[in-house]
Amino acid sequence: MSSIRKIACYLTLMLLLNCVIQGEMIWLSELLEGRMFPEQNMRGDFEIYRDTLELVWSELVWFPVPVSAGNADAEVAFENSWMAERSYGGKRGHEGTDIMASVDEPGYYPVVSITDGIIEQVGWLEKGGWRIGVRSGNGNYYYYAHLASYAKEWNAGEPVEAGELLGYMGDTGYGPEGTTGQFPVHLHLGIYVPLGADQEMAVNPYWMLKYLENKKLSYSY
Repeated sequence: MSSIRKIACYLTLMLLLNCVIQGEMIWLSELLEGRMFPEQNMRGDFEIYRDTLELVWSELVWFPVPVSAGNADAEVAFENSWMAERSYGGKRGHEGTDIMASVDEPGYYPVVSITDGIIEQVGWLEKGGWRIGVRSGNGNYYYYAHLASYAKEWNAGEPVEAGELLGYMGDTGYGPEGTTGQFPVHLHLGIYVPLGADQEMAVNPYWMLKYLENKKLSYSY
C-alpha cells in the first residue's frame, strides 16, 4: 500500500472513531440530563463530567492483558458489548468490556493494572467472582472481574502501579463464593467515574482498550 493510501486510511479511521465517540457523548449528555433536577446547571455539570472523562484517558498506561512471550497462540479479543443485555440476577445492561481468551484455561493469562491507583475493593462478588477494584488519584474506579486468583494477598489501601500484576484471568462468578465454569475464561473490565455526591457512572471501556492495544507489556507465560 502506498504512503498516500496509508495516510488516507488512517484519516478515515480517525474520522470514524471521532463520529462514534461524539455519538456516545450525545448519549451521555441525554442520560445525565435525565438524572438531574431541573434547577441544576446542565451545561456546567456536563462540562465537569466531560473533564472527568478526559482524566480517564490521561490515566491510561497499559493494556490489562500482557502479550505472551512464549505462546503466539495465546491471544485475546474484545468487542464493543456496551450495554448488551445480561440476564443473570435480573435483566440489565453490560457495564464494561469483556476481553476473551483464545486459551480457555483459568489462571493462564496475567492481568495487570492499566493505571496507577489504590486498591479499594478485593474479594468475591456474586456477579463478578474474584474481583479487584483500583481507585485512581483522580477518583476514577477500575474494576477487574472473574479472576481465577490474585497475584498476592491484596489489602484495601495498598498502592498499585500501572503495569503491576493484579492476578490471573479466570471464569469465576455467577454464584456463591468459589463458583466457576458458568462462562468462558475472560476478563471483565469496568470503568466508573464520579458523578456528584456518592454517585458513580459507568463509561464504555471499549475505546480505551482500543487505544491501549498498542501499549502491551510482555510476560513469559
